[in-house]
Amino acid sequence: MKNELIMNRLALAQDYTRLLDDEGYQLIDMNMVEPFRIDDKRHHSSTIIFEKNEQLFSIRSDWTRSLLNYNDNYYLSHRFFGYFGPVVRNYKTFYQAGVELYGPTETDVLDSIDMHLSFIRETYGREFSSIVVNDDKLLDLYIEKYGLPGDIRKLVHEKNLSELQKRLGRTHPLYKLMTAKVSDQITLVNREFGETDIMKFLNHLDEYLRKYGMKFILDLSFRSPQSYYNGFYFQVFLDHDYPLLSGGEYNSSAFGIAVNLSNGGLL
Repeated sequence: MKNELIMNRLALAQDYTRLLDDEGYQLIDMNMVEPFRIDDKRHHSSTIIFEKNEQLFSIRSDWTRSLLNYNDNYYLSHRFFGYFGPVVRNYKTFYQAGVELYGPTETDVLDSIDMHLSFIRETYGREFSSIVVNDDKLLDLYIEKYGLPGDIRKLVHEKNLSELQKRLGRTHPLYKLMTAKVSDQITLVNREFGETDIMKFLNHLDEYLRKYGMKFILDLSFRSPQSYYNGFYFQVFLDHDYPLLSGGEYNSSAFGIAVNLSNGGLL
């Protein structure tokens, strides 16, 4: 079994990186040991840090942060990057694959998500059950429109419906939204904010991915899979247990997608 896992990982690395090369992504392979930055520890508490010659270093625990730091230091001319390689978290080695897009257009983001879904379906014959999406700014729109206190965010994220009812009442649009089926949330949000850029993008994404036949779920209680995502983010599921793809916006003008390789992933 160990031999098979290693061979499958090498085959996936070759197939995936060849796809990225064909699609014009710049492939990156960096040293796992890099100068330590406090932001890395803030976003990844399991980052391993050590000192050498009175300088702090860390072992790579996430490709997104490593690429962002590398780009900040060297002002890379490319805008689209791809990677396949190990990271270390909690003293265990994991393999990650994915892409990072700097300054992408809406079309770039849609095409990259579609590229990943198409690769997985055509190469591995896998079908997807659902995609779950959210954008933290949607909840901000509700809070601003209805003059709600900031602590409402926590109640929404926790799906604390009893406290939401107590604070807002049964007839409040946000309470109605949170008690509706998640499959109906996009319709309810569109009624109030359908003309915003956020919802226009999510509706475009919904239309763009209908060829895959999976459920498109907008869920305002869905939390970002990474703490540094600060706009639109998503997860794609083969079943209801583990996401196969995770991605989102970060750093104001960047977008990343990571492929789950284990725990129900491709390996």
